[in-house]
Amino acid sequence: MPDMSKWDCRYLDLARNVSEWSKDRTRVGAVVVSEAGQVVAQGYNGFPRGVADTIDRLSDRETKLKYVVHAEMNCIYNACHSGICLRGSSLYVHGLPVCSECAKGVIQVGVKRVVASYDMDKFKSAPHWVESGELSKSMFREAGVECMEFTFSSLE
Repeated sequence: MPDMSKWDCRYLDLARNVSEWSKDRTRVGAVVVSEAGQVVAQGYNGFPRGVADTIDRLSDRETKLKYVVHAEMNCIYNACHSGICLRGSSLYVHGLPVCSECAKGVIQVGVKRVVASYDMDKFKSAPHWVESGELSKSMFREAGVECMEFTFSSLE
């Protein structure tokens, strides 16, 4: 596995900080960085802009899943909201690997590199996340998107 550069570490740390803004217990954060190295958008898993993230909605899993926008897509939407093109950019994600639904959006907007860090214990506790993460990696390979993953254990 390749080593992280000091900038990869910085951007992943920023994604970790963004993840803390989420009211969802999963806490995923993302930042997208232009080819020039500028942070151009951020996102975390949360409800769409203007939709109330009430305790009732957040505490009922089925309801919450219907409302939550994943951090990666939130990042893409925030860039689009500001008129920013993501072609050739890098996406940094903290919390979970990119799911297959988000991978499609990441590929479509022209992101060329994905760097993710996540807790291996949390990730492996849900088989559907593992399956989705494997499909994402397969799509990234086929589409020519570089993907680097760094895992840690909550027991460390």
